[in-house]
Amino acid sequence: MPSFSSSKRLDVSPARPLSTKRSLTRAALRNPSPPSSSGPEINGLTNSIGDLKVANSTHKLAIDIIIVGGGIGGLASAFALARGGHRVQVLETKHGLHQVPSNLILVKCGIRIPPNMTKILLDFGLQDIVKGSLRCRKSKFHSLETGELAGALEWQEDIIREAGAEFLIMHHNDLQEALYKLAIAAGVVVHFKSTVQEVFFDQEKQRPTVILEEGGTRMSADVVVGADGSCSKVREYVAPEADGGVETNHSFYTVTVPVSEMQKDPDLSDFASLPEWPIWMGNSRSAFGYPIRGGKEYSLHVYWPDEGLRHCEQVEEGWNITVPTNIINFDGHDSKIQRLFNLADTALRTKVVQRKSAEDWLDDSGTVLLIGEAAHPLMPCTMQNSSLATEDAAVLGSLMSHLSSRDQIPQLLEAFQEIRQARCLQVQESESRNAMLVTLPPGEDREMRDAGMARSLQVDTTWDDSMLREQWEEIGEVFGYNATEAAEDWWIKWGVLGNAVEQPIRPPLELVFQVTEVAITESYSP
Repeated sequence: MPSFSSSKRLDVSPARPLSTKRSLTRAALRNPSPPSSSGPEINGLTNSIGDLKVANSTHKLAIDIIIVGGGIGGLASAFALARGGHRVQVLETKHGLHQVPSNLILVKCGIRIPPNMTKILLDFGLQDIVKGSLRCRKSKFHSLETGELAGALEWQEDIIREAGAEFLIMHHNDLQEALYKLAIAAGVVVHFKSTVQEVFFDQEKQRPTVILEEGGTRMSADVVVGADGSCSKVREYVAPEADGGVETNHSFYTVTVPVSEMQKDPDLSDFASLPEWPIWMGNSRSAFGYPIRGGKEYSLHVYWPDEGLRHCEQVEEGWNITVPTNIINFDGHDSKIQRLFNLADTALRTKVVQRKSAEDWLDDSGTVLLIGEAAHPLMPCTMQNSSLATEDAAVLGSLMSHLSSRDQIPQLLEAFQEIRQARCLQVQESESRNAMLVTLPPGEDREMRDAGMARSLQVDTTWDDSMLREQWEEIGEVFGYNATEAAEDWWIKWGVLGNAVEQPIRPPLELVFQVTEVAITESYSP
């Protein structure tokens, strides 16, 4: 969510070189063959520098990769890796993008795409879906109790230009389908109805392996990527010490309604016609919405405590739980939100469970990696959920495009965590502050917030350099981030150096020196 106070700056230092001890431990676990004392033989030549082995091939190696999870992060990673030449398979629990069990009701929802994610979609070649999405530049803040306008925030043209891409709002299913088609076109194989039951490293095969619930099928690859969300099965293997999460007794309720129905209500028609992102702020409650699909539909997300429900039942965590919209007790709150919410018969209920990020995103073998919310969970329905997962995909694809030896696999996957961990922590803290900002209880903090927002309604429309600088300082580190550049910067700083030592451009020349003539000359200076 937008912030009205300068973001707390973190000390995000450049990625550190890889831990030699950790890398050697992983290499030992994978039981590599002992090094030859004379060095590797290459085209009949041998090459060694002391005990340092030198590889002479600059060939980019294609490997087999299994991705667990076919959501936005999983499909984006599949495409990014396939684009780099790798053979990728995706295992997805669902029955298909458009095929679901008869007892499962799918609820449509929108998704916000900040500039840091838009840049990646453009790099992937998804210009059509970007052009077809609505641009969002403005958020208005309302009281959830009264509906009164409390403040406004508009991202200026110069700020968006500096960020490098637009802030978009679109339909979640449209983006997922676009990524699916993109991945398939790149050669990715997607297996639906494939639920992973277990993940382990097969010592005999020296490869990570997954076992599927369906028939106990085993699948092995060179690398397994866990993109299976906050309830990740892969995370149970990589980070078994990770906590199961803390219940917050809150949930998000999401509906998508036809704009044509909103236009029948004069109080709702204004929201339907503007490409904005209005936010309603309450006491441990909030709501926000935005138009999607060219303004034909409207997606609304309501954050509500269990104690504010007409009846509360224990539900599992996930994205496929539906409840009737009359479950929420809106008494004492803006009636417009209730009327908008009740335009739908059912809502998608997503429990909010607080989870810490995994300490290690890579297993001891250096071949099983966590990405997205499997590695760094966020509160559901935040602005950066899908963005961080898509950034992960871009970084992973960039790093693995440089792979030329199997020995590099654990090094590059460890580099992934080195690059991404500080960034994800920064965004997690930013999103947490924004969520707290719009759910403050009555008191001094809320009064200070409201006073600051009220001033935003009085600001002259002419922005000077200092105002632009202040807005950029609030959002620049988040919106201006370029995931692909971060990966390439790491490769230039650390990867090329290691690659140069291990992979000279051409085999060493076998030069033989022999004395053929001895001549003595005498010089004379007058």
